[in-house]
Amino acid sequence: MPKAFSYEGVFSKGSQDTPIRVVQHAKYDFAVAYPAPETLPLDGLTEALKIALDKNGDEIARNMAYYPQVAGLPELREFVCEKLWQDRQFKVKPDQVMMTSGSSEANSLVIQAITNPGDVVITEEFVYAGTLAQLRKFGAVIVGTPLDADGIIPAALEDLIKKLTKEGRKPKYLYTIPEHQNPTGSTIPEARRREILDICHKYGMPILEDDCYVDLRFEGKVQPAFRTLDDSGIVIHVASFSKIIAPGLRLGYFTAPDDVLRRAMSFRSGGGPSQFTMYAVDSYMRLNMDKHKSNFKPMLKSKRDAMVSTLERYFSGTGATWSKPQGGCYVWLTMPKGTDLTKVQQACFDDGVGYIAGSSFAPNNNGDHCARLCFAFESPEKNREGVALLAKLFEKHGVPAMKKSGATKSAARS
Repeated sequence: MPKAFSYEGVFSKGSQDTPIRVVQHAKYDFAVAYPAPETLPLDGLTEALKIALDKNGDEIARNMAYYPQVAGLPELREFVCEKLWQDRQFKVKPDQVMMTSGSSEANSLVIQAITNPGDVVITEEFVYAGTLAQLRKFGAVIVGTPLDADGIIPAALEDLIKKLTKEGRKPKYLYTIPEHQNPTGSTIPEARRREILDICHKYGMPILEDDCYVDLRFEGKVQPAFRTLDDSGIVIHVASFSKIIAPGLRLGYFTAPDDVLRRAMSFRSGGGPSQFTMYAVDSYMRLNMDKHKSNFKPMLKSKRDAMVSTLERYFSGTGATWSKPQGGCYVWLTMPKGTDLTKVQQACFDDGVGYIAGSSFAPNNNGDHCARLCFAFESPEKNREGVALLAKLFEKHGVPAMKKSGATKSAARS
């Protein structure tokens, strides 16, 4: 029997020895990044696929015998164009749309197409950890621009661009999640979007707009996409079916100028996403899109309300603040400066409540005093129970603001 072969000296310089982790879930799981699991329309997807097979069975069978088209199923790309016009009021052609395995692949392809190692990229001060990892993987230097309750602050963005440019580090582009941002839940108002567009034109910076949460708005008015407000080509628009239907489908898309699409496509290996998935989604969304949205929106609102009302009960008087998003999946909890929620994250998880500390979303290495709480995954009852327990765990594990305020005792007496 030959001795075990060693790959030392064979691995690429860029590879990393990454443990294969099994995802664990706390009893009260606010750490996840999932929409409401009970809205997953399994029966509807199955029925829609059956309808498509009954109607176009021969054609589907023929197409299933081939690898998918690199840009994705033509019928679904046509539907995406219809959806973008109906929901976001901008027009593109099917050959300007590329289907991807979720919005993460869309972002990855675009980032590779426009990023060289050492390029400076501006994101929000706190931004989705998955995109941070992608940007770092491809060598970007990431700088976060300040946020408030309405997202990116235009004046602060321009000040940052001027500062970086003066230092010889002119930023190359802006990545943003403008609607129900992950992790803060903020939405950039239209007036600010117009200011940001003016700034980006002034400094020659494209905008990579990740619009993956827009379908999850349950109150208030949807704001126009950056792409809706500007058709010059400066905006690359990414969106997803994963949030509106199910993350497990892994189906997203992006639209961009032709030369950007071609460059992004050069980084795609193999064909497009699963043909089977694309046929199912195309048929289901054509039959059920508006009805499906109307079903899950009240559910998301009730879950947000349960979390926010319980934060008010147990965290009032501690100096904490929290967002009240009008859609999406996340509440952003901000404790007083000096609090270290990163330090107690694992202990709270072990005691039953999962959350993600703000430091995981922070390109500027701040955010220890903040936490992302996903309200969409658990039931309203579990949101209430979990936030109540989280307050007790913060006190148990020495979070100063909780110990000083006696908030959990006051809430228990009320």
